[in-house]
Amino acid sequence: MNLKTAYLFLGVLLLMLANPARAQKSTFNWDALNENSNRLEGKLTGSLYYISPLADRTHFLQDKWENGTILFEDGDRFENQHLRYLSFQDELVAYNPNLKQLFVVDKEKVNSFTIENEQNKQQFVKLFFDAFVGAGDRYFEVKYEGTRWLLAFHSVLEEKTSIYRDRYGKLKDTKFKPKVTYYMYFPEEKRFQRVQDKRRSFIKLFPDQKREVRRLFRRNTLWRFNEKEMIRAFQLLDEAGFFE
Repeated sequence: MNLKTAYLFLGVLLLMLANPARAQKSTFNWDALNENSNRLEGKLTGSLYYISPLADRTHFLQDKWENGTILFEDGDRFENQHLRYLSFQDELVAYNPNLKQLFVVDKEKVNSFTIENEQNKQQFVKLFFDAFVGAGDRYFEVKYEGTRWLLAFHSVLEEKTSIYRDRYGKLKDTKFKPKVTYYMYFPEEKRFQRVQDKRRSFIKLFPDQKREVRRLFRRNTLWRFNEKEMIRAFQLLDEAGFFE
């Protein structure tokens, strides 16, 4: 290796380390996928994706690659895929073990996807979120689906901290913290209403029926309103007709 080639290699390596996780713009066709797809002439496409060794493990919602299924807007279904949800950038990332490559699935083509293991099954749906800043399509985890839906939006916040050394011995002054934001979704109106993981937040959803809602929660011993109780609350409210 001559000196010029060595400098070029070093430059590329430094660029990758400076960007913990990045996707190329070039389209990547997933080869030999037909056996797991119901679209014989089609391929799963996206952008090549790279993860630096310095990337933070909290960038992904899942700790490892899990089995999953992707449903496209045109009805095509891709099963038995190795998937992880990149909550740091709100993207779905797939791993091809044959090519040993990662890629970000084209969001515009995705309708929904599921990721599951022996203990848990997570269902995600793509919905248009009309926010004041950053309006566009987002992936939401469906916690309850009925007359009203309970949705969870996963994100990762970068927070300033005192200087410390990470597991690689590198000095840092920021940490990444996972965050979950919950919404009540009106499917017919395609409207979102934010809810907090607090009993009072749920009661405020029904200003004219506060007493009845309190009685329903008390009768079913709902007090803490962690995620499990939030799901149970939606089910009870739906069955009791409060969403009609």
